Amino acid sequence: MIVIRILLVGFLFSWFGFICLIGNIIFLPLIAIRLNRIKFFENIARDLVYLAWKFFIFCTKILGYLDYEFKDCSRLGKPSQIIIANHPSLLDVVFILSKVRRINCVVKSDLAKNIFLSPAIKAANYIVNSEDEELLNKSLSVLKSGDSLLIFPEGTRTKDSISFHKAPFYIAIHGAKILTPIFIDMNPRSLQKGVKWYKTPKSKIKYKIKISDDLILDKFLIDKPNTIRVKTLHKQMNEIYQKEIKC
Repeated sequence: MIVIRILLVGFLFSWFGFICLIGNIIFLPLIAIRLNRIKFFENIARDLVYLAWKFFIFCTKILGYLDYEFKDCSRLGKPSQIIIANHPSLLDVVFILSKVRRINCVVKSDLAKNIFLSPAIKAANYIVNSEDEELLNKSLSVLKSGDSLLIFPEGTRTKDSISFHKAPFYIAIHGAKILTPIFIDMNPRSLQKGVKWYKTPKSKIKYKIKISDDLILDKFLIDKPNTIRVKTLHKQMNEIYQKEIKC
């Protein structure tokens, strides 16, 4: 049984790579002639990512690798909405981008160098996590322009506990209108940081993705300086997620 699961995981990794390569046939010309700088073509690139990853998630479910519960997705993708989430596995960003059309997101710098994913990231103008002022400025700019933005505040995949960086909450306070937390529960755990892809559980993986209540940032501690608002929001979200992961 475990051999079959390993073969299935190997096939799905290969299938994901093939889907990416097909998309790159479209993405690379867009980048080469800089059409991705035009909003219309940026939207086309994001739509292709949305459709391709929706198809991939469908394949993982049909083939019995995983099952999931992800309700109320219509609440995501609002103008100037920042969406934060914990990050237990490699597929978290695939799930969310396959459910929220044309959302922007912050991606790891390593992915921007990946032969399969780099063209999609550049064509869709996703923000690379450069860990400097460029990240802050680009994130603030896209939120103020009306884009919704997905950030994983841990900056990497969750290990044993959740610890958020402060930068996403600085971005939220200074650029967003709404903050929406997403809680991702995965059982059994798989595709974690530092774990080989073939170390797969024997049973079907089940994801439960819960969207929490929106936080209207215009009303959050509006009588306090932004430095206090950022610090408080950072602390509150850390505490909320730490409690959630223990439930």
